[in-house]
Amino acid sequence: MPRPLLLIAILVAAFATTLSAAPNFIVIFTDDQGYNDLGCFGSENIKTPHIDRMAKEGMRFTDFYSAASVCTPSRAALLTGCYPERVGNLPVLFPRSNIGLNPDEITIADMLKEKGYATACIGKWHLGHHKEFLPTSQGFDYYYGIPYSNDMRIDRTMSLVQNVVWREGMTKADFKNGKSRGPPLMRGTEVIECPADQNTLSRRYTEEAIRFVQQNKDKPFFIYLPHTMPHIPLYATPQFEGKSEVGLYGDTIEEIDWCVGQLLNALRDAGVDRNTMVVYTSDNGPWKLAGNKTSKVKGNKNRRVGGSAFPLRGYKFQKFEGGMREPTVMWWPGRIPAGSTCSEIAGTIDLLPTFAELAETSPPQDRIIDGKSIVPLIEGKADAKTPHDAYFYRTLGVRSGKWKLLGRELFNLEEDIGESKNVAADNPEVVARLARMLTNHKADLAANRRPPGRRKYPTRKLESLPGWRIGQGNFKVEAGILKTTSTDEAAIFAPPQDLKDYTFEVTARATAGKEGFRIMARVSNVRNYYRLSVGAFANTQHTLLVVREGGVHKRVSPAAKGSVDFGKWYRMKLVVRGKQIQCFIDDELIQKAQFSNYRSGSIGLGGLQALAEFKGINVTAPDGKVLLKALPE
Repeated sequence: MPRPLLLIAILVAAFATTLSAAPNFIVIFTDDQGYNDLGCFGSENIKTPHIDRMAKEGMRFTDFYSAASVCTPSRAALLTGCYPERVGNLPVLFPRSNIGLNPDEITIADMLKEKGYATACIGKWHLGHHKEFLPTSQGFDYYYGIPYSNDMRIDRTMSLVQNVVWREGMTKADFKNGKSRGPPLMRGTEVIECPADQNTLSRRYTEEAIRFVQQNKDKPFFIYLPHTMPHIPLYATPQFEGKSEVGLYGDTIEEIDWCVGQLLNALRDAGVDRNTMVVYTSDNGPWKLAGNKTSKVKGNKNRRVGGSAFPLRGYKFQKFEGGMREPTVMWWPGRIPAGSTCSEIAGTIDLLPTFAELAETSPPQDRIIDGKSIVPLIEGKADAKTPHDAYFYRTLGVRSGKWKLLGRELFNLEEDIGESKNVAADNPEVVARLARMLTNHKADLAANRRPPGRRKYPTRKLESLPGWRIGQGNFKVEAGILKTTSTDEAAIFAPPQDLKDYTFEVTARATAGKEGFRIMARVSNVRNYYRLSVGAFANTQHTLLVVREGGVHKRVSPAAKGSVDFGKWYRMKLVVRGKQIQCFIDDELIQKAQFSNYRSGSIGLGGLQALAEFKGINVTAPDGKVLLKALPE
């Protein structure tokens, strides 16, 4: 064969091999980044040359959505391809949380691992920090990162490596006593550093990702890279601190951009760039934190500043576009058309079915998956349209085509991207159609939702209080007083009873710690109850919460009464009558509330990150009959 023909044959064979090989996938998921905060999405002050190059070589998605406007549910949706309400309806999780993404869910990592993929999660997890919820229980071979947001502290129940690195003066004794100054850094299921050096997190995540690429370049791989930044508090390495024109927030974005460039270069060096799809997007919109006049000036080090969602309306926590529409770029040389833009509706829930199609497998068939494959969109097919007749903003809003219904407001997003004009009155038929979609969506979620993951606690008893069950933490009884033994969250429950109408009284105090104590009424199990807390949330007295499935379902407006005096005894009383609950502290009515979901049940006591003590437990019927008495004063 003539030499030129041989060369052509070799090139064709190599190209065909690339096309036939299972593609690699990398998802870069930033935290609280604004829609405007990339050069290719209009930023004039934040320089992002590497992501801009991604856009020039790939595709911008202008109407790409996260499935929530806060951390935890947005991550659950991305990994499962489902709206958050379908997969446990997880709230934002904290170090005290004892729920997480159910390991029975099938994640992108689970799905691809079945196809022989190497899988890694590198970065912020935030889907449960207990071992049974961590990435290595959710389909990932490898995990390196912080388990939740960077403004949270270590949970003293976490496992440590033998040579853990303690920083900023923290010691193992501090850890045992529940004292911490920042989030832990983990590898696998163990803490390797605490508090994590946040200045170097973005760079270290990228180094780990590059190492994983190099180790797995000869087999298909999936890297989920959820960056910690630009969630507050903001941090950057000295190389980037003070570099951008808009203060520390811009510094963090410019460092992430540099990290993206390093990762793409690693793909090129490994020879897998033409067989790797990279997705860059964010979990939700920016914080509404403008700071002062100098907060977005070069060199400013304000760590609590948010980004810009311009030209969108809204921020993180909100269902306006600025809270859930994300700056998104997809890159795959030779497969995704260079320099292209897609304005069709798509979202993070579509990644699982899209990756399934590209990897020549199927999404889970034994459950509902809300996402749809967007392969025709990423390939730039001329007639490609969104696969979504309706896209939902949790259960509060819906978009169909150009129309968005949010509450009672209707917006035409083609003409009014900033959602400034409510056109509901002029389009009643559109309102009615979208309202039906939303109603049907809610009904479907109610009928086909799956539970969150729950920690399984062994039943523990306290010999000095026969019949009582410890649900969390540890207790002891000394001199007729029930005490928590540490500042961890703690809960103990009375013998099960079918209490309906009653008065529950207890004398309680906090002697040390950060917060206070609580009493629980109508306890049907350790995850469902009404709760009166004193000293929670910045140490202010406040009142009633409804807890369902371990998460706050409803919060009655707090009645702040000032900070708790540590060492002072408080007499707490709940008067339960039918659907109404009245809350008293030292005989003063603090709050009363009506609840439609009537439930009977037992009672409980608990500590809130404090050493708490209880005595004088008394439960009486409306006629004065004693139903329960313990630890008399």
